[in-house]
Amino acid sequence: MRPDCLVVIPARLGSTRFPAKVLASLGGRSVVEWCWRAAIRAKVGPVLVATDDQRVVRAVAAFGGQAVLTPRSCASGSDRVHCASLGRKEPFIINLQGDMPFVRPSTVRRVAQILRRNKAADMATAVVPMADERRALNPNAVKAVLARDGRALYFSRSPIPFPRNGNVPQRFEHLGIYGFRRKALERFVRLSPSPLEKIESLEQLRALEDGMTIYAARVEDLSVAIDTPADLRRAERLLHSDNCK
Repeated sequence: MRPDCLVVIPARLGSTRFPAKVLASLGGRSVVEWCWRAAIRAKVGPVLVATDDQRVVRAVAAFGGQAVLTPRSCASGSDRVHCASLGRKEPFIINLQGDMPFVRPSTVRRVAQILRRNKAADMATAVVPMADERRALNPNAVKAVLARDGRALYFSRSPIPFPRNGNVPQRFEHLGIYGFRRKALERFVRLSPSPLEKIESLEQLRALEDGMTIYAARVEDLSVAIDTPADLRRAERLLHSDNCK
């Protein structure tokens, strides 16, 4: 295990749409435990769960993980990740959201590799091909437009790019994982929410508007985030399907 990368899983208990979702049971394990296990298997560096509640701390300790308490006042997952990283020395920090039970260890490794190999990358993330054109119309599925070299040009809840001439474009869906160089994370959390960020409610647009570069790895993960009880039921079905075997 290389010591240059810290994985932090922000796990706020008071989610608006689905309170305590990180502790919801999925196949006999909590949602956050699935994320932690993927991060551990990635073997890119130490793994911390950053939370605002002692109940999450106790749950993480029960399955053998390490959790740190961060202020309830943290405005976003990135702020929580930054708080958890203070006092540590790793130059690369990965924000793996605590509601992504099907993230693959290889995806965490790919994000780490971008930061290690591409000095032009302030941030790294991951995208999956979007095969279902109907999903492009879902505002909860965030679309990413990439340059040929993987640099992110824009993220949107709208179905971009728009097929003006009728040709269906190759679309990519953004996964909720971010890698930062430490200095980039420190820069990011000092920025105020940007105009495009406020319009789309996507914090990665804050980085793009400030001139930061984000590179994306193309991966094959299942794009399932647990935002609602319906998402949890879908995840339970997928867990027992051939997609997860």
